[in-house]
Parts: sequence; structure tokens; C-alpha cells
Amino acid sequence: LSDVHLWAELADGRRIEGESSITEARGKIVNIGCHPANPPALPKVLQAIEEADFIIIGPGSLYTSVIPNLLVPEIAEAIARREVPSIYVCNIMTQPGETEGYSVADHIRAIDKAVGKKLFDAVLVQEKVPSAQALIRYAQENSNPVFLDREDVKSLGRRVVFTNVMYEDKNTGFVRHDSQRLAQVLLRWYSRAHFE
Repeated sequence: LSDVHLWAELADGRRIEGESSITEARGKIVNIGCHPANPPALPKVLQAIEEADFIIIGPGSLYTSVIPNLLVPEIAEAIARREVPSIYVCNIMTQPGETEGYSVADHIRAIDKAVGKKLFDAVLVQEKVPSAQALIRYAQENSNPVFLDREDVKSLGRRVVFTNVMYEDKNTGFVRHDSQRLAQVLLRWYSRAHFE
């Protein structure tokens, strides 16, 4: 296997190389890719996708965590071939330097554009907003809750799973997905989706 390097083209015309440099550039990302352009997938990854009962994409940094894995053509093709329920777990907050001002639909469009195909049927969205204290803390970093426009998401052919899976650290004001609640919600969703 060879090293894979991420690159991004920004709205201001800059081309940025490297995962951390992309976030630090703090520009609107209009295109993302990697060198080499078609890196090989690990056989174990393809096997895991082939054996999966359902597929979960995310959560994570959209342009420097989620999308890079899907830029491997064999991975995206393996996911697209699977006829099992699939869901994208959208971030709770926008990420400075990557997704400032993004809605849920913007996250979906970015994935669809980067991959060139539809990889998931549904999107999981956080229902409850963080506390005022947390919102103030995040706003200082130019981060806000990811806005949901149901009609926009519906127009992209995705169902919305609207739920409360957020954990807020009262000391730091950081919000994250609560892994146990998220797992429970995803298992319930799978049970319903699998038998529809």
C-alpha cells in the first residue's frame, strides 16, 4: 500500500494539500480529492462491507474524516452495491474551517458530489440543541448547530431520523454524540428499516 494525500480546492482558488492544512486554511471547500486518485482498498475493509447487515457513515469531520474514506473507489462501489439499510450520522455542530454555515442537506450534497453516487438512504440528525452556554462557547469559534431543512433533505431522496443522541460536557461545554444512545437509536432504526 502507498501513502494517500488529501487535497482540497477552495472557493477563493487556492488548492490546499494535507488533512490538517485543509482545516487550517479556513476557506469554503468546493472540491476534494486525493493522490493517488484511485487508491486501493484494504481487502479486510471490502470484506467487512460485504458482510455488513447495515452501513453507518459518520459522524466525523466531513472533509477530512468522512469523505476521504469514500474517495477510495472500491469502498464507495462496495457500499453502493449493498442492498442493506444505510445511514449517515450528521454532525451536531458545524466545523470551523470545513463546514461553517452548512446545513444537513449541505453535508449530504458534499458527500454525493465527492463520491458521485448515493451511498445512504437516511440521515440521523440531532433533535435537541445544546445549552446556551455551549452555543456561546461554539459561536466564539464560528461553529453553530447544523441546521435541518427537512424539505431540502427530502428532495435529495433521504429520510430523516430525528433523535436526541447528544452528550454535553457541563464543564467544557463540548457536545458530542453519546455513543451508547447513538448505538441504541441505530439498532432501533435498523430493525425498522430492515423489515420495511
